[in-house]
Amino acid sequence: MDHHPVTRDGVGLCLTKAGVAQSIADTSDIDEAQSLLEEFRPDVVSLGYHGALGFIRHLRERHPAVRVLVLSHAPLVEIVPAIRAGAHGYVSKAAPGTALAEAVTQVIDGPVLPNELAALIVDQFRRTEDLPRLTPRERDVLRCLAKAYDNDEIADELGIAVRTVNRHLETIRDKLGTRRRSHLMRLARAFHAT
Repeated sequence: MDHHPVTRDGVGLCLTKAGVAQSIADTSDIDEAQSLLEEFRPDVVSLGYHGALGFIRHLRERHPAVRVLVLSHAPLVEIVPAIRAGAHGYVSKAAPGTALAEAVTQVIDGPVLPNELAALIVDQFRRTEDLPRLTPRERDVLRCLAKAYDNDEIADELGIAVRTVNRHLETIRDKLGTRRRSHLMRLARAFHAT
């Protein structure tokens, strides 16, 4: 979804040429996009950033399995709200078509965040002191998560029940505003929790 026809055409051409899309539907209209979502049930939605925060939230609520990839020329600082709203990745419109095709493939398995954007997000978390809101035990859980421990290993390391680990992880997710374990691991490492 993008307001510019040439961008939509270019995205379709890149993805078709790379062989990463079985079918492509495009639109510039949010209402039509919602209809297309129901009709096609896509794995990935690529959208321009301008005015898309509400639509990203809608996608996350109504279509949680759909991966959201923002394609924009906006400065990175303007992309952070889209990531916070639930977008799974970002590709600059200045990137080559191959980067878009790779991102569409990669976003299925996890976030696609350029290092500069990930650093900016971490910096914003640090400035707002989101990590210090964690209790000492939540920090312990996060420290284990940074070491890529699974929940059983965290429970063994800390001498607590797996159910307690799950509760701590749920609280940490709420406090840090992310649902994905991979995001928590990245944040834990960035905050030097290890």
